[in-house]
Amino acid sequence: MKRSLSISAIAFACLASASPAPADSSQTAAAELQKWIASKAVTVRSLDAADEDFSDLEPLVKAIGSAQVVQLGEPGHGAGSSFAAKVRLIKFLHQRMGFDVLLWESGMYDLELSQAGMRGDDTPAIAAHRGIFRLWSDAEELKPLFDYVKTSQATVHPLDMAGFDMQVTADGSMDRFASDLRAFVAALKEPGLRSEMTGLADQALAARAHLFSSNFAAETELKTLDQAVRQLLAGMRDNSNSFRSIHNARSIALMEHWIENMRIDAQNRYEARHSAGPEVEREKRRDARNFENLRWLIREGYPGRKFIVWAHNVHVMKAYYSSDFRTVHVEPKADDMKPTGVFLAGRLAKQVYTIGMTTFQGSDALVTGGAATVINPAAADSLELHLHALGQPFVFLDLRSGGLPMHAPLSARIPKYDSVVVPDVGRVYDGLLYIDRMAPATKLR
Repeated sequence: MKRSLSISAIAFACLASASPAPADSSQTAAAELQKWIASKAVTVRSLDAADEDFSDLEPLVKAIGSAQVVQLGEPGHGAGSSFAAKVRLIKFLHQRMGFDVLLWESGMYDLELSQAGMRGDDTPAIAAHRGIFRLWSDAEELKPLFDYVKTSQATVHPLDMAGFDMQVTADGSMDRFASDLRAFVAALKEPGLRSEMTGLADQALAARAHLFSSNFAAETELKTLDQAVRQLLAGMRDNSNSFRSIHNARSIALMEHWIENMRIDAQNRYEARHSAGPEVEREKRRDARNFENLRWLIREGYPGRKFIVWAHNVHVMKAYYSSDFRTVHVEPKADDMKPTGVFLAGRLAKQVYTIGMTTFQGSDALVTGGAATVINPAAADSLELHLHALGQPFVFLDLRSGGLPMHAPLSARIPKYDSVVVPDVGRVYDGLLYIDRMAPATKLR
């Protein structure tokens, strides 16, 4: 297996021809960076999910080490090649390294339905559609993953799925949640407590329904929902013995998370309807809440397991980003947004290994519709141009091992397709999966 790549004269010529001749110091720095990248780069043979000869991915075992959580990003929600790469990586992580819970950037409640479908009689596609955002569940590139998850359920080492997003992400799941919440409180034995909890549940659900049907026009409904949820959660805590007598601890904790998710999601949607300003507060609130969901899943929902996180680069990265989504800071600045990945890395440190994904050029297209995004060739002196000079279609770069020569700030496509300058890429991601030409996601056939 070839671990590193030599730099050919043609690759150097490609890099040099991309921009005017730099000053001697800049040229030396670029050459040192190119040499380091070539010595560290791991050639990934294939993004084909059917390719289970994982010898090309074996260096990831050392890079990831004993981490309990591996985060897999993507530069766009229509980055089909990133989808394919993640599917093969997930199979490798499951089979070779024992990671056995796949956590989606999709509804926490919704994924309970998906996982039940995978364990039950649903087809893989139907189970996926019960919970996962359509931009993924409708993508052809993910069909092998859903087939794999379904098949694994009958083995001694299943790959289970869960969601950590506070949002409702699948058709029909809110109706199912309303039924589950009513049944949850209706099981209480004490008539008075049952009546009180049922009334609060009905009040919260009705207020949410009115908010959605009115396009979040009435603030009074938001206040009603907020108050009903707070009283419902307080009632569950104050009467914990009554709830524990009919529900197990995991079911109670899940219901508490789902109810609070409903409240915060409604708040965000209301503010989005009535605010013309930047999304800073809403994004910060969502990432903070998603982290709380993620932390519970890791600590209590699936104790002792190993986790793979599927999300956008912007959510998994260990750096902050500005309100225009175009500037990345390894140290927070005023009005910066704090991604879920920053929360997670702060809590679990080296137990989290984050892999971002980037590309030199190509296109991106959502399977849910809309115009495709053309990804122009990366900027001169960018990290992507250095990787492009290697002449390989797919490359993995371990950034955690250190030694990256940073004589000057480096331009890179972080976390989307815009090039931004960062002082230390290794403080944004632990590893990088480079795809030379990005192909758009394709609609499920």
